Amino acid sequence: MRISNKLLTNRRNFVSWNRRYVTFRRHLPVVLRPLFLALIGTLLWKFLLYDNHFSFGEAAENPLLFIILPLVSFVYVIFASIAIGSVFDEYKIISRAVVKRDLETFLLHRDEQLPILLHILVAIPSLLLVALSMAFHYSEWGVGAVAVFSVIFIVVTAWIVATELDDFQRSIWFRESTPEEWHEIDVAKYFDEKRSK
Repeated sequence: MRISNKLLTNRRNFVSWNRRYVTFRRHLPVVLRPLFLALIGTLLWKFLLYDNHFSFGEAAENPLLFIILPLVSFVYVIFASIAIGSVFDEYKIISRAVVKRDLETFLLHRDEQLPILLHILVAIPSLLLVALSMAFHYSEWGVGAVAVFSVIFIVVTAWIVATELDDFQRSIWFRESTPEEWHEIDVAKYFDEKRSK
């Protein structure tokens, strides 16, 4: 049994014109920015580090592969997961508040963002992963290029996705679905007035 597009649009909670190319154009930079940065990073690695034989050397391969890289990767995965999980949970709470027209819940979470300390905890292992992958001794430049490109691409993509989710107001759905005056309300003043009643 097939459901018509009109019926699906009426049932689904989305802005009808936001399908197809609008969504594609909106999210294309989320993929293109990491691709561009990974390409730049790989070219810098190739011409500045690899061609000048700047690396840890073969003797450091085992400690890097079996101790340092797994440890840094583990720490990165833990904190990146916490960051993305936190912003996604916040995103879901705010979207439910918009759907239910729950102004109080919306205001409680509207201005919340990831704490700077969590940014630091994600940034430090990210930079270490990129630096270690660039300084690793690769016997062939092609293998090194794939490794460096992949690490930079994954790290930057995770960072961009987390920051995009953290700034929910950039979403087309939120812009169309949230009453404009909700964004102008002074949160402290709103709750002060509510307490005084």
